[in-house]
Amino acid sequence: MKAEHKDFEALLKAKGISKKAFSAYSGIPYYTVAGWKKSGYVPAYAMILLRQMPSRKEHVSAGELLEAGFPKAILWNNDPNKKVPTDIFIVATLERAYNDFVVEKLAAFFGNERILSALLKHKDRVSDRLIDRVTTYLHDFKN
Repeated sequence: MKAEHKDFEALLKAKGISKKAFSAYSGIPYYTVAGWKKSGYVPAYAMILLRQMPSRKEHVSAGELLEAGFPKAILWNNDPNKKVPTDIFIVATLERAYNDFVVEKLAAFFGNERILSALLKHKDRVSDRLIDRVTTYLHDFKN
């Protein structure tokens, strides 16, 4: 099964990742990654790897997250163009709608470490219970 190249490009853009960075992360030669554009398709395994690759963006917008596959229902900021700091987005989303699905979506886009660092950075704003629940879920999900 293959994915369309435009979906691959959109997810790269949404996550703020270059093809070269994806190549280094995945171990797929850069010329192979760049060659997918010509065929118009990307192998399914590449999309899986890209979804697992943590985002490096410092600021995100609702539009970028919707484009990356986030359900609109979990977004607290519905302005598609308004950029907010990534750590604020993570913490506000978890405060508003904590459940396993939300944590899983955040982890797939931002990475476990980014979620945990955002919670610890704003620990005065979130409950210890939320930090414990998210940490436990991420640990169990990883294993």
